[in-house]
This record gives sequence, structure tokens and C-alpha cells, in this order.
Amino acid sequence: MKIWSKVISGVVSLGLIGGLLAGCSSGNNNAATNKATGGASDKVPSGQTITIWSWDGKPKVDILKKTAAEWAKKYGNTVKVIDQSGNSNGFQFYATSARTGKGPDIVFGMPHDNNGLFAQQGLIEPLPKGLINPDDYTKSEIDAVTVNGKIYSAPVSAETTALFYNTDKVKTAPKTWDEFVQDANQSGFGFEFTNIYYNYAFIGGLGGYVFKNNNGTLDPKDIGLANEGAIQAYSLLRDMNAKYKWMTADVTDAIAKAQFTTGKIGMYISGPWGVPDIKKSGVKYAITPLPTLSNGQPATPFMGVKTAFVNARSPQNLRTAEWSLLKAITDATMQEELFKASQAIPTLVKLQNDSIIQNDPNIKPFADQIKTAVPMPNIPQMQAVWGAMSVMKNIVGGKVSPEQGAKDFENNVKKGIQVQGS
Repeated sequence: MKIWSKVISGVVSLGLIGGLLAGCSSGNNNAATNKATGGASDKVPSGQTITIWSWDGKPKVDILKKTAAEWAKKYGNTVKVIDQSGNSNGFQFYATSARTGKGPDIVFGMPHDNNGLFAQQGLIEPLPKGLINPDDYTKSEIDAVTVNGKIYSAPVSAETTALFYNTDKVKTAPKTWDEFVQDANQSGFGFEFTNIYYNYAFIGGLGGYVFKNNNGTLDPKDIGLANEGAIQAYSLLRDMNAKYKWMTADVTDAIAKAQFTTGKIGMYISGPWGVPDIKKSGVKYAITPLPTLSNGQPATPFMGVKTAFVNARSPQNLRTAEWSLLKAITDATMQEELFKASQAIPTLVKLQNDSIIQNDPNIKPFADQIKTAVPMPNIPQMQAVWGAMSVMKNIVGGKVSPEQGAKDFENNVKKGIQVQGS
């Protein structure tokens, strides 16, 4: 969960920021006048300067600079690209800077689950209709960038988790839950099963949910972490310890990965970020989408989407140029170049289905898994879920029943939301 570890810690603090942080900007403007005026157009004004902040470092930022320079030359404008990937202040640096009029005009490479808070605070401009075609993406990718029924950012790349398996221990990838249990019993299995980022594959697949999605609007008052499906998932997760003896409550991702790379277990759940270390270990492995669950339904792992968006407080006279540039840095050519340079999985379905992805054994399974993945909720109330998930250790460790643990989890989320003042 390498790139998303910043999300959990960064989003929590966004609503609590005060003071001023220095930034770069091509200008300032009264927030009351900053409303979208239209989409990208061939009639882009020349002589303008646009600043982009990128939260994707090398090599992605180099691709961004190249594409931005080509766009600038075409329209007679100037684009400044600033790499913020190493900024110690994290994502909240954008929020504070934008509030004080010192932010960029466009943000690139920002995880989608910041969209809700930025929208709430008036720091992100909704995309004009027609800038992107929602049908070009999976429904989950569009859900990731939608807040209160409006699309706020353009999806650029996505990642989720899938199943790694040792091909010396597991000869054929398990497709069903029964096959999976048999393989896990024989070869061993591990993952960070007390972390909702990883175990939501089971919670969502068995019928639980975090916040109800009502046609593009997440309802923080409708929490599905204690319904029948969620309780079934907690029971299953507990069985992984108490019944199957696959792992104990203290297993972290680092522990599970070490067990997999040393051949102690035959199966392990992780994301594309796990590939380099597993390759380096020399263990013979393959990757496959997660098997169907005991109810016959697909697993629903959490998905993260990197996005690009326009600062709602950038100067109004830049809008036409901003939308044109945003379209250029998120289109199919750009996404394909990002994949070639960094293995970033494109969000465009036509690219996910292209041979460049489908012929890559380290990427294809994750691209296929995206079809059933669920975006991490992008509203500010999600921070209460991260704070409350510690109850999972009590459930899988047998300290509370799945039923009681479910009640505790949901109640703690509600208390956390109240503390936030939402």
C-alpha cells in the first residue's frame, strides 16, 4: 500500500491545517468568481502561464513535463511543472496553499480520496461536461472521482490488490473459494488481514460496505460495516486465524511478504508495489485476480486512483487553457507513456484491454482485478474508518465475537465522524 500510506495519514490532517505555507502560482483570484466556464477547446488563448504541481515523481514527472511542453508549444503558452512528490508536508500542502491563493493551477498525480475534502472546501473545480467520457472508464474509476454526483477530477492511473502465488507450491491459480481454501491449507497463506485496505476484498464481496453509494453520492450516515455481509466477512477473517491457522492477528504486510519471499507460505495478497521485492527474492511466482468468495461473488478489493484536477481558486481567465491542458495530460497517449515508463496501470479501459497490458504477467492480473475493485471512499468521513479499524485485531484475535466487533466498528466510526463535526 506504498502510495496510499500517505493518503491515510495525509487526509486525516487536512481538515486541521492552519497558518500559511509558501507556494507557487500563476496568479490569485476571488473564490466567488471561480466557476467552470466550459471544456477544452481548440480556441485556447495564447500568452498564458499555467503552473502544475505533480505528486508523481520520476519518471512520471518527466513524462508530464514532456507532454506539457508539447501542449505549451502548440498553443503559445508556458507551463511550469513542479515536482511535489518529496514534499514533507504531504497532500495538505496543496490545500493550505490553495486556500491562501498560492496554489498551482493544476494538480497531477493526487490520490482520488482527497477529492471529497477538496470539494467540500472549494479547492477543486468540477470537470465540465464532455471533458472526459465516463464510458471510457470502469464504473469504479468514475465513482472514485465523483463527489455528490459531480466528477471532480480526471482518472490517470489505478492500482489494487491481487493474489500472488508460489508456482512450485500452487500449480494452478485458484478460481473458486473451495479451491483457494484447499491451496491455502496445503501451502499457507498470509496478508495484513486486520487492515481494511486489504480485507475489504472480503467485506465488500460478502455484502458489506463502508458508506452507501446513492448514484454517485456517498452517504456517511448509511454505514454498512455491521450488516449481515460484513459480519460474515469478519467471521471468515477470524476463521483464517482460529479455524484454518493460516495467520495470527499480528501479521503485517511486511511479515506476510517475508514469509512469501522465503517460501514459507504459498499465497499472499498485495499490490503492484510488491512485485519488485518478490522478483528480487527469486521465488517462482505468478499473480492472479482473487478467487470468487463463498457466496459465489467476486472479491472487491479497494482501489486507489491517481487523478488530475484544476484548482478552483486559480484565475478564471485561465479556465479554457486549463481544461485543454488537463485533457492533454490525461489522455490515452499520456497514460500509455506513463505505463511504459513506470508500469502505472491506465484507467482507460481500452488500454487495460490492450496487448501491452494483457501480455504483461505482472500487470494483467491487477488490470483484470480493477473490474471488480471498489474505490476507497473519497469523502472526509473516511478518516474515521481508518481510525476505527483497530477493532479488527480484536475480532480476528478472538477477543470479541464478529457480531460484537461489527457493532464496535460501526459505532466507533460514527463517533469518529461526530468528532470531525460532520
